[in-house]
Amino acid sequence: MRDASRIPNRATRIPKIMKPKLTTSMLLIGVVVLGAFIWFFERDGETSHQKKQRTQTVFAVYPASINSILLERDGVEIECSKASGVWRLIRPADAPVNAGIVEKMIAGMARVERGELITAETLTDRGLSPSDYGFDEPRARITFQNNRGTFTWLIGRNAPLGDRLYIMSEGGGDIIAAPQTLLNLVPKDAAWIRDHTLFRDDVASVRGIDLRRPSGFLQLRHPENDGWLMQQPHKSRADIPGVHALIEKILTAHIDKFITDEKTDLTVYGLEDPAFELTLFTQDEKTQTLHVGKPSPDRPDTRYAKWVESDSVFTVPEEWVKLFEIEEDQLRNRQLLGVLPARITELQITRGEQQVGLTQTNGSWQITRPAQWNAESSQVEELLQALAQVVVLGFVDDPSAEQSQLIADAPWSILFTENGEPHTLRISKANADGLRLVQRDEELSFYTTDAGFIDETFVDPLFFRSRTVLQVDPTQIKKIAQKDGEGEFCVQNTENTFTSPDQTQRIDSEAVFELTSQLMNLQATSYVAFNPGSLEPYGLNKPSFRLSVTLDGTNTLGRIVLLGNAVDGGRFAMVQGEEVVFVLADKTAQALTQKVTLPLNPAKPEPTQPEEK
Repeated sequence: MRDASRIPNRATRIPKIMKPKLTTSMLLIGVVVLGAFIWFFERDGETSHQKKQRTQTVFAVYPASINSILLERDGVEIECSKASGVWRLIRPADAPVNAGIVEKMIAGMARVERGELITAETLTDRGLSPSDYGFDEPRARITFQNNRGTFTWLIGRNAPLGDRLYIMSEGGGDIIAAPQTLLNLVPKDAAWIRDHTLFRDDVASVRGIDLRRPSGFLQLRHPENDGWLMQQPHKSRADIPGVHALIEKILTAHIDKFITDEKTDLTVYGLEDPAFELTLFTQDEKTQTLHVGKPSPDRPDTRYAKWVESDSVFTVPEEWVKLFEIEEDQLRNRQLLGVLPARITELQITRGEQQVGLTQTNGSWQITRPAQWNAESSQVEELLQALAQVVVLGFVDDPSAEQSQLIADAPWSILFTENGEPHTLRISKANADGLRLVQRDEELSFYTTDAGFIDETFVDPLFFRSRTVLQVDPTQIKKIAQKDGEGEFCVQNTENTFTSPDQTQRIDSEAVFELTSQLMNLQATSYVAFNPGSLEPYGLNKPSFRLSVTLDGTNTLGRIVLLGNAVDGGRFAMVQGEEVVFVLADKTAQALTQKVTLPLNPAKPEPTQPEEK
């Protein structure tokens, strides 16, 4: 039989093992139950923190929950309402408010601490009533509205001692003592919380300006994907930075003082027939029209103003109104080209019968007239930069018959295309004062510019032509032949190996290498003539050197380079079939003319005889 003392006691062991787990489970259950209790009793009511705050402050309200507030004091009612998170004045006028001030005002009221509490029982014991505390004719009313309902408090008289006043719910109940500073949060004038901002747009959103003023009507428009245009008093391009600066100054305006929100006789303020009318058009197709009347007699540095769609009259600074008298010429574009050079994709320069056409494809410029050539991009950029730097010196808005005839007979014409839209500059001859008249597109006004911005080089196709006159792939060369007064020298390429067909000649590998290297990108130092009447002045009617390159595997059978007379630093040359005379540098000419073959057995020089002593 087992010793009973050694048999495990399950009744005592099991609790020892399970106790920690049971304790943890009970704690978790307790937390859940407590959380549920708190959520159930506080989900639609106050949190414990809020309850504590309510017992220490006058108003049982929390700023974030307020969606409407009505303030009444000295016969003035000011009501603000919040919709979609935006505060707006409802009374005494429908107008924007300074949301920051409204929210600070509400937060200030919510923080007002309560003082002495006078209960209904206390009033009875003292034989007093709410009227004894000024609530029969309260000095002010504060009404809050949130999702729980509407709550109104009355502000009575000041306490006899200390800086306190009395406040009570409109429905009756306890009377609470509160700091007298509470009354400072109830404005007597809605202007205290109104938004004094005149315009709420930004520069980028403005698409048009109409400005009627004593000096005349100014109209500016900003079409989509285009710059600013002046439509009145002149139809022309507007200066974008100048217009933006004007808009920025317009948008900085603030209302100086609110005069009245009631419908009134506008003649008193000079607003029946306003001195100025400003209309802003925005990209959301909204318009805002402001009328500005006469100066205020009390404040001559301000003027009366009002929005067309509102009865409210207010004042604005006279200094701001002076912006409206800006001269229209200050807003006109004084750049002749008026576009970024990088956006131009086509050019056509015409002077009389001469014409050069240029087009840009994949970032490279090509000459299209009078011949199909590659263009030197740097030369095209030089022309574009010259045009971009031209400043309009003056405007001719009512051209005379003589000025109109100068434009009709204009010898120069420049057509340029920007983003697919063509523009034309018609440029008159220079006058005795060194000025030219220019007409852009079909504008009725002409420009005056300095005469020196354009010269003959801009109508010379060789000015734009690429300095590369020939490009040959050495692997496609089948034969090279040189011919001069000494004879003809040839090499041929067989399986990428140059050999001499003349058994008496051997190739000069160094000369062949130098020559083919030059042909890979043969560069002219300058161009001399296109379609010259005679080649004789250049020695190219009877060239002193002829280089023939026969090609294989291309549509071109070969190319021939002709060299003529020597010139400072080089030699006249041309590619046969292209009526273009150019100059090759001496070093380049030497590489082309160095013999590609040498005699197999060069003659030995005769020995020199020793001198007799």
